[in-house]
Amino acid sequence: MRDFLTDRETAKILGKRIDTLYNTVDFFDRYDDDEWDLVEGEHFEFVQKSGEIRERRFTEEGVEALARYFESQIPGILDGVLELLTKRRHKRKKMLVSRRITQELLDHGGMVAMKDGLAFVNKRTTIRILQTNGRGINNSIRRLASSGSLEGQEGIEIDKHFIVDENGRKAWSQKGIASIAVDMRNNSKITKSRKAWMDAVGDVVEVCFDREIKRLQSSELRISKAIESAKRAANKTCQVTGSKRARGQYLELDGHHLFDRHTRPDLDDFHDNILVLDTTLHREFHSWIGGRPCMPKDFSDYLHNVRSDLLDSVNSRSAERQANLFARLHRLQKNYEDFKLRY
Repeated sequence: MRDFLTDRETAKILGKRIDTLYNTVDFFDRYDDDEWDLVEGEHFEFVQKSGEIRERRFTEEGVEALARYFESQIPGILDGVLELLTKRRHKRKKMLVSRRITQELLDHGGMVAMKDGLAFVNKRTTIRILQTNGRGINNSIRRLASSGSLEGQEGIEIDKHFIVDENGRKAWSQKGIASIAVDMRNNSKITKSRKAWMDAVGDVVEVCFDREIKRLQSSELRISKAIESAKRAANKTCQVTGSKRARGQYLELDGHHLFDRHTRPDLDDFHDNILVLDTTLHREFHSWIGGRPCMPKDFSDYLHNVRSDLLDSVNSRSAERQANLFARLHRLQKNYEDFKLRY
């Protein structure tokens, strides 16, 4: 599921007032043949399906298209202003393209292989990053494979721009995606809105991929550090039972991911998502839930329905600890069930 930017987030990125944003998109809507058209489902979606005032949410491509339109309306830019605008443009591109790449790699598992500092993703993920279609990408690949682009761009090479699996399916690296984006910007018959996105991807996709690769490669170390930090913050105490290590009493503690780390890697090193608890209790919970991914509400159900013996309403300290725990579980579920932390 795509994660759209709200109208207020979009206006903030663009540095525009909310009414200026809507006046512009309304202007686009009035002229169907305008090169800066915004397409529902590709550049935005309506929050309400009907009504007189219909708010919108925007995709990364939609935000980039609006940004390039606003920039095109600035006449006679002075050198100093142009330099500042160029820096802002590059920063915006990195933010929007990184957001798209993170969504695709975290939510859709499109990565096929990593090799020599390159990350190869399947064709479906490549299409989603570029926001094109099979026909468009196939035409670009044919141009690049035959003689490079019409603008003198280098062609594509196996193990650099793409790899091929045993079934003949290609997976594309960040260099391959950049080459396709540049070729489509230069040679495909597409609108200015689409060209703006191809320009952004071609310009910064390699840097964005490199950053995401480093994050993925360091995941185990990051998670271990986050768990140790959570244990220190909990004073080496089980946050469910209140037990802690003492002389003659061995206690092994685990860091439990309330939102499963495999289905929610955006929260894998998020301190609030790590609950410190007795290893035995941790194992019991996962045995109870089976192989399915867990969420905070599952742990709450487990305590209420399976391990109610751990809940002590008589002891005031225990009651306070348990009340804080359930409030934390509820808050985490509410705030992050439909909200991705890293984009």
